[in-house]
Amino acid sequence: MAFVGTSTMAAPTTMYASAAPQYATTGATYATGATYAAPASTALPVQYIYADAAPAVGATYAAPAVTQVASYVAPPVAQVAQPVSLTQGIPDPATIKKQQDGYAKALEKQFQDGITAIGAEKELKKKMIAEQAAQQKAQYQLQVQSQLQGQNLLLDQQMNSQMMMLQESAMAQRSALEQQAAALTLEYQQKKCEEEMLQKQYEIQSQFYAAETKLAEQYQKVTQDEQAAMNALGTQQLKLQQQEVQQLGYSLPLGATI
Repeated sequence: MAFVGTSTMAAPTTMYASAAPQYATTGATYATGATYAAPASTALPVQYIYADAAPAVGATYAAPAVTQVASYVAPPVAQVAQPVSLTQGIPDPATIKKQQDGYAKALEKQFQDGITAIGAEKELKKKMIAEQAAQQKAQYQLQVQSQLQGQNLLLDQQMNSQMMMLQESAMAQRSALEQQAAALTLEYQQKKCEEEMLQKQYEIQSQFYAAETKLAEQYQKVTQDEQAAMNALGTQQLKLQQQEVQQLGYSLPLGATI
């Protein structure tokens, strides 16, 4: 509407397109040692149209278009224009509250979905860590078992070598001991033979000495007996001669001799 001699202003046509967020959680690929980001959310545009104009699909906030048509013809009478509605095209508090509640529910759902996703991710990571730890334990156990077998084999070889050396040393010492024992036995047998010979010689000499002593005693006794017999015989002869002399002396004259 235009007035002569006045400034006219067209009522602004304003369209507000408010984006209500709709969240789509993208799938995540998990790897050990990776850093995980929070799931991204994508807001899909939702249009709220509060004017009589036709809705524009995919439109965003547009600044209100204000058209002023100025006429510089001197007005005969000054007339005040009707004030423009400042709240036209702006959501009222009830709509704002409704949108807020919707957004809050969407955020709560996103929060719960995020908790669920984090819990699932935690369980998956725990499972992966447990599997990796089990594999490492199996590998370490296999490695330790291999090292143990190698050490046992090396120890067996060392012990076998020492055992062979010990057996050789024992055999050498046993042979030396047998030789020494044989030498001592031979020496003992020789000494025993010499001792038996000496003992036999001693017995023979003792028997010979005893026989000689006995013979000497017998000879001495026979000699003594003979001497005694001769002495007794001489004494008897002497007595006989004396008797004869005495008998003859009675019969011979004085001064005569036989």
